[in-house]
Formats: sequence, C-alpha cells, structure tokens
Amino acid sequence: MEGPYVVRKGDGNWIPMGDGVRLSYLRRYRDEYSILLEMDAGGRFPVHDHVGGEEIFVLEGSARLGTEELRQGDYYYSPPGVSHAVETEEGCSLLITSARGLEVNAGQESLETS
Repeated sequence: MEGPYVVRKGDGNWIPMGDGVRLSYLRRYRDEYSILLEMDAGGRFPVHDHVGGEEIFVLEGSARLGTEELRQGDYYYSPPGVSHAVETEEGCSLLITSARGLEVNAGQESLETS
C-alpha cells in the first residue's frame, strides 16, 4: 500500500483463522503490519511467536495472553521471541501491530505478511 488511505468501518476483508477467530489487515508494508483481530466468545488463537515483537490494544471485550488478562483499553507489548496463545471467554476486538511476521508453533505454518 502506497500513500495515505482510509479503511472505513465495515470495509475489512475478514480472513477466518479458525476457533472463532478472524483478522482483517489495516496495513501491510514489507514485514510490518497492523491488523484487527476479532474473537468470538470462547475463541482461541494458538501459541505463536512474533519475530519483530508485538503491540496489542484491546478495543472491546477481554483477552488472556499467557498469564495476563487484558480488558478494554489495555495495551500489551511483547518483545521479539515471546510466545503466547490468545484466548477469550467473552469475545474481543484487538488492534495488533508487528514489525515482522509471526510463526504459529506446534507444527503450524508460518503466517507471512508479505
């Protein structure tokens, strides 16, 4: 994506990720990206590593990352090499940015951003 652009509410191209999880890319440039991640109640995203670290802002609901319980308005940062799963009991919407792709553990494929 080159130059300025706007993504309007409802414009996202949602990609189903299984287990009540879907994502929509807001920005993809080389190895960097920003996504919206929506999880239904009981949703789970498997253990994964962010090669370039990760920033998460909880827009709605709550999510558990390892031992951390995040609620609406909370911000979470993990440096490169930290592994965790994401789970939610009530459902959530997360804004996630990362400087590089991620790798899903337990024999899953690498999810590339380019």
